[in-house]
Amino acid sequence: MKKLSLILSTIFCILLFNACEVLQQVAKDYDLDSSQSGKLTEREVIKGLKSALEVGTKAGVDQLATTNGFLKDEAVKIFLPAELESAILQLKSTTAGKKIYDELIKSIEADMIVSLNRAAEKAVVKAKPIFVNAISSMTVQDGFTILKGSDNAATNYLRNNTFNQLVTAFKPDIKDVLDDPIVYDKSSEQLYSIFVKTYNEVERKDLINVLKLSPIKEKDLASFVTERALDGMFQKVALKEKDIRENPAARINDILKKVFAQQ
Repeated sequence: MKKLSLILSTIFCILLFNACEVLQQVAKDYDLDSSQSGKLTEREVIKGLKSALEVGTKAGVDQLATTNGFLKDEAVKIFLPAELESAILQLKSTTAGKKIYDELIKSIEADMIVSLNRAAEKAVVKAKPIFVNAISSMTVQDGFTILKGSDNAATNYLRNNTFNQLVTAFKPDIKDVLDDPIVYDKSSEQLYSIFVKTYNEVERKDLINVLKLSPIKEKDLASFVTERALDGMFQKVALKEKDIRENPAARINDILKKVFAQQ
């Protein structure tokens, strides 16, 4: 029995010694020493990164969750699905197609684009509580990885930990807006479906390829807008994160100044 106890004690001592070495190396790697003035503690790292994410997410959401937040910002403005945009360009490339576009489609296209962006502007505010929860759940290891990571490491952390929740939160609001009538008592969803079906009918009947059209597949418009809204929002958060990392003037509180001065 004594021999077994001695063996176990020896093993535990070895494990403890190795653990101490690992912790010392982590502290060295991240310039982490709570006993020395000016060095970062674990608590400061986490606090600073949480503050950066809070600042970045608030700026991104507030900027987009306003009238024209998406619509008037070319960097995040949502257009019709690429396949439909391409089909419209094909249509406009011929004299006959251009006439059809100008007389029947142009104004409807513009109204639909407004609708897509209004949907995103309405939904984006739902991100705030989801971001707060993800930020509060950040671990020490998450913090160190983010601090020494790329310009958008914190944004990637948020995206990886919130994307599915955000899709679930955004889509109902987006669908509500897309279901509202905009022209001819038809909603964006209905107009999109009508356009795709009509376009494909014309394409099938264009036996000698006068209009030079190709068939297109109908997408779930609400899912499409949800993804584009999330892309735009994370783009804004990433820009704010990059600014905080690179621009001392963007570090609006003491903890941001201390943490990002030593990244």
